[in-house]
Amino acid sequence: MPDVSRSESSSGVDVPSPARPGVVERLVALADRPLGAAILVVLALLEATVFPGPTEAMLIALILGRRERAVWFASIATAASVVGGIGGYYLGSVLFADVVRPLLDSYGLAQYMTAVAKVYGENMHLALATSGYTPIPYMLYTAMAGAGDLPLGSFVLGSFLGRALKYVPIAALAYVLGPGVHAVLRRYGAIVAVVVVLVLVLYFLF
Repeated sequence: MPDVSRSESSSGVDVPSPARPGVVERLVALADRPLGAAILVVLALLEATVFPGPTEAMLIALILGRRERAVWFASIATAASVVGGIGGYYLGSVLFADVVRPLLDSYGLAQYMTAVAKVYGENMHLALATSGYTPIPYMLYTAMAGAGDLPLGSFVLGSFLGRALKYVPIAALAYVLGPGVHAVLRRYGAIVAVVVVLVLVLYFLF
């Protein structure tokens, strides 16, 4: 039953009036418009460079609006994130001290710089492949890759793998579960993350 609010007519009698759509409903409605895909691209670009935005939330909203376009939306998110990662790589390479480091400090992310540098030193591809399942924002991975002068080609390949491993499973869950995806991710998201990370670690080791 749709949510309604009460309004008073000129005769003094309360009559129901449609409630204003919430944020989620508005995002879902964008699935049929080019603006929806554009917002998804912008969020993915920002998440990889200067702002850890909610790209996955936008991805889920668009798929709930048009489930048959789940593969398309997941592909857009993955591609835009990889392109943004290249931008973040160059920001870290050229402007780390002047721009990136103060930005990381403002987000409270500078404390994770040593951890990211360490996992890069141990296995760069594994670090990037599991980046979507750690609490560390992707922008820190991209900035540290540039600051550490990691091979760009290997970075792009690892980023593509990591971004696809993040967005494709989310898109698949949204396609299969519909609105229930939010409850599933809240309840089992941590377990899924641990399983995926363990599988990737075993793959790269053995």
